[in-house]
Amino acid sequence: MTPAIFRESFVLKSSSGERIACDLRHRKKEGPKPVVVICHSFMAFKDWGWFPFVATEIAKAGFATIVFNFSRNGVSEDPDRITDFDAFQRNTISHELEDLSVVLGSVQKGFIGEGSIQRDRIILLGHSRGGGLAIVTAVQFRDVKALVTWSSVSTFDRWTQHQKEEWRKLGYLPLARDTAGSPLRLGLALLEDVENNRKKQDIVKAAASIHIPWLIIHGTEDLTVRISEGEQLYAAADKTTTELFPLEKVGHQFDGPEVKEGSAIRGVVDVTVRWLNSILF
Repeated sequence: MTPAIFRESFVLKSSSGERIACDLRHRKKEGPKPVVVICHSFMAFKDWGWFPFVATEIAKAGFATIVFNFSRNGVSEDPDRITDFDAFQRNTISHELEDLSVVLGSVQKGFIGEGSIQRDRIILLGHSRGGGLAIVTAVQFRDVKALVTWSSVSTFDRWTQHQKEEWRKLGYLPLARDTAGSPLRLGLALLEDVENNRKKQDIVKAAASIHIPWLIIHGTEDLTVRISEGEQLYAAADKTTTELFPLEKVGHQFDGPEVKEGSAIRGVVDVTVRWLNSILF
């Protein structure tokens, strides 16, 4: 029988008072469980594509899961679309790192998941840019006991020199040539944040400092974040605690965003759950 999954939605506040919408999932009427905190990718959100499926399936396997919206990801009243273009434009890597720290701090202090979460057994899971955020954060929280990264970036600096020149000239970087069709823009604060905080936000350097169990999953056909970035992270990592799991003929979103029969995301979740069980139990 498939276990019933309890879902609780709640809101935390960022350091600047902005909303961090969260969903906690776990099997009802069971004791405290290790908690998997899931960091969504760029242009995504907690209810995007397969994130609800991932959070539910991992909860079915006996973990608690928290999937949340970074406070400036652009999702506000409508939970299924990016509509707050101003917040999206003001977003920075530093702000997302602060948001993640708020979520982890709330878990550690027992503000959320009372009776259902083992506060000192946290697993960080991140996809794409969320993976980079998880890596940088994992070295700062002693209660993070394991790390899982899917299609993770190895650097937050992802733009060409030409793009940066246009960015500075306009004061923003449009995400589409047709700005009428897509009003999403990256604000200049993001570029300045990446350039001014290279040491603090050095993902590869952080990777070299991680000595907890770490699973790196990356598709060999990922055209958004090449598998060479996953290999770079593995090269920097502690080989005694880190596993690189390449997925042949799989792209960045694991056949997503829709979850269909045979979708790669199903296998990704299965591999992740088996690995977590092997290192935590």
